[in-house]
Amino acid sequence: MKNKVIFIAMVLICISTYGQKYPDSLKFEYLDKIYRNLEYNTTAFNDLKRIWNITDPVYVREIYNRFIVENALLLDGKKPSMEMLKEKTKDIYRGEVFIELRRRYYDNEIEQLRFFTESKLKVIDSTVSQKDYFFDTIEDHIFIKSVLGEMVYEDLKSQFYAHTDLTKTLYDTKLAYNFDIYLSLLNPRLLFWTETTEQKNKYLVSALGKWGNDRIGFPGWYHSDFYVGLQVIYIDYMKNNEPYNTYLVELATGVPTKQPGLDFMKADKGKHLFHTGSNFYFRLSGNPLLFINKSWDKYVFDFEGSFSLTEFTTKDYGVSYSSKFYSNRNFFMLSGKYKDIFNVMDIGWLYAELGLGGYDVTQYLLDPRVTKLQVVKAKGNGDMNYVTDIRAGITNNSGLLAHDVALNINYNISQGYAYIGVKAFLILSNSFGFDFAFYQSLNLSSAPLPYYRNDFNLVFSPIIRINY
Repeated sequence: MKNKVIFIAMVLICISTYGQKYPDSLKFEYLDKIYRNLEYNTTAFNDLKRIWNITDPVYVREIYNRFIVENALLLDGKKPSMEMLKEKTKDIYRGEVFIELRRRYYDNEIEQLRFFTESKLKVIDSTVSQKDYFFDTIEDHIFIKSVLGEMVYEDLKSQFYAHTDLTKTLYDTKLAYNFDIYLSLLNPRLLFWTETTEQKNKYLVSALGKWGNDRIGFPGWYHSDFYVGLQVIYIDYMKNNEPYNTYLVELATGVPTKQPGLDFMKADKGKHLFHTGSNFYFRLSGNPLLFINKSWDKYVFDFEGSFSLTEFTTKDYGVSYSSKFYSNRNFFMLSGKYKDIFNVMDIGWLYAELGLGGYDVTQYLLDPRVTKLQVVKAKGNGDMNYVTDIRAGITNNSGLLAHDVALNINYNISQGYAYIGVKAFLILSNSFGFDFAFYQSLNLSSAPLPYYRNDFNLVFSPIIRINY
């Protein structure tokens, strides 16, 4: 109590001193500023404050009438005339007026009350449309309480009446780096070691799996190798829940896999690619341009490849009959990504990628009478096929539903055909998701697709993630 008395005395002294030099209008403005500054400013949290509408027409009338009795309504900063009040009250009779209330951020006091009609819209600018407010907004919980009375004010706070909750719910899914299991058929990962230095830098080491490479036209289970190895990530710092200025290294080796026999794909066994020897897979990703100019932070470069080290013999396959089959033994891909071009209607950030690379596909003859696999002598067999990969997509790494959806065109420069497709990644609350890709061939020349190619490729996998 003593502190309150001292504070009021100080305010009165300031007003008295200020009033000796300035007119009454400025004195009242000065006093209003002091009064407004008594309350902690929480403007930055306006979008997260509890907001609701009173929709009960009888209750709206009761509250409206109390403001009329107290002559407490303003219109454009002025007291409305009696004729204007009678005209606006007609909307009350028709039940077209509602009340919007907003609660303070740090307690349950009502900091804002305003009447509005939904039938009339007032365009503030070309992009923002606001409700047409019936009278000026009232932004003082003490004044609102004095007009409505203790009982009605408490009822408003407790919301014991018909109302509609309009509060914005903030979904903020943050990546964590203590424990991370990412279960997927296409690219599973298991984080098993982390280290943080200088309060911001992070080193992450994970066991990884990788099946397929859509950049060379063999997505998911259309590839003969499932790569198993290690992934090391260095993160400089975090920006908007996204690892920023990240460098990645992956080292792995391929183990043989078989393409699932999905009936609706009607895949001939001869179209499968087969594993023909041990290999070494690597991937490097990052932005070396930042060492030259810090403003070039929207570029990411990626280089990956797989190179065969050994070659199987006929005994490794355990078959007693002659057959021919295809195998991809080597590939490489260099790509550049330009990210965060602009935000697309708050759906996500647009990005664009361009990749250039190559791969070989060799046809072999397996003759059980001969120890070594024989390369079929045919034009172009085993030669490098050069491809270009172009994609544009929209990605969002935070919120309730994180996603990455991209349109992809993969063109084989050497043989004159292409695949066009859609690749989509969706994950809910960073816990459950789905990975999907569909590619349709485009034959741009008179030559048919190579025998080992399918007219369309369909790949999908559920995702389960445990991250904390």
